[in-house]
Amino acid sequence: MTLSRVTIGLVFMLCFGSTPAQAQFGLFKSAVEKGHEAYEKEDFEAALKHWTKAAKKGEAEAQYRLGRLYDRGEGTEEDPATALTWYARAAEQGVQEAQTNLGVLYDLGRGTEEDNAAAARWFSEAAKQGNMVAQYNLAVMLDQGDGIPQNKPQAAALYRRASEQGMTIAVLPHAKVLDQLNKPVAAYRKYLQAAEAGSIEAKYMTGLKLQLGSGVQADPKAGAEWIKTAADEGHPAAMLHHGVSLLQGINGLEVDAEAGVALVEQAAEKGYMPAIMDLAMIHDTGNGVEQDRTKALGYFELAAKMGNPVAMNAVAERLLMGVGVEANPTAALEFLVAAVRARNPMAMYNMAQVYQSGMTGEVQLEEAVKLYRAAMELGVPQAQERLVQACEGQSFPACFKRN
Repeated sequence: MTLSRVTIGLVFMLCFGSTPAQAQFGLFKSAVEKGHEAYEKEDFEAALKHWTKAAKKGEAEAQYRLGRLYDRGEGTEEDPATALTWYARAAEQGVQEAQTNLGVLYDLGRGTEEDNAAAARWFSEAAKQGNMVAQYNLAVMLDQGDGIPQNKPQAAALYRRASEQGMTIAVLPHAKVLDQLNKPVAAYRKYLQAAEAGSIEAKYMTGLKLQLGSGVQADPKAGAEWIKTAADEGHPAAMLHHGVSLLQGINGLEVDAEAGVALVEQAAEKGYMPAIMDLAMIHDTGNGVEQDRTKALGYFELAAKMGNPVAMNAVAERLLMGVGVEANPTAALEFLVAAVRARNPMAMYNMAQVYQSGMTGEVQLEEAVKLYRAAMELGVPQAQERLVQACEGQSFPACFKRN
């Protein structure tokens, strides 16, 4: 039946029939439209029925909608493999939402093997049509080199296109990429835009840029205000930064050791490693607090257990020398070995001394030489003199200069 005949028949019934016009008009809705009506009423099973009928006839929108039902488990069991099949059919017909969702399934490995190249391909197809979600997803992949070659300029362009369409989460990573591309003025503007949109991290970065004068005229006081705002909102790096500024009385702030230490403690309580390490040093040196090396050791141990190699070495040194705790060489060696495995240069230097002194039970001069050499090559200057001394009269391979 052609559209003109449908129209004529409808007019005839309106004029001479007794059936209400709405009921008659409902007879001519497509399966796609019926699916939409059912979905709006949350009758997902009916939507599934209507969209399946239309999808099998090649209706691209129905194929996409059907894929989404299987993807979400609406009106049927969640079935990402079937969702992928229908998304693919709609994607091949150019439905950008289907292309985007197909890319997500490939990216996550849902309903198929994880395939970053396929994900990037479909995100790219949708991005070309202006889909901001696809633009953002592809930008992230290009930014991080996630399964595809890294390309920061392309990532920046896609972040910009997505953010211009209203995708606010794209603004902050756009700022970061611009920073990495050495475009400080453009980066600062984006940080400020993200900050004004409510991003806590962007507020911290805006403050940092103002204090450093990076991409904007330096204004330490305005920078401190932005950083305080981020700290008040719970950003760990901002809390640490503002706390240290109060401890030292810098960036236009007066010294307030109590408030400064409290902020660093709050950041540490959030598990922020730099704050834990700074707090250890604050108590170790008595900066703004009464010196307490036992408490300092506790913070170093906490950081060490969280995997920080510098902290592992610090704990080992203090256990070896009995600083803040009774000396415990056995426990010290456990921390030292862990730090050496993590390739901490000072731990290598310290372990070399342990081997050279025979603290492990016997002198292990060759092992000491190897570690002195490794520490020296990683930038520990005092290791060179020790290496020369340990190599005197020896022919260990590590004693000879490498090309």
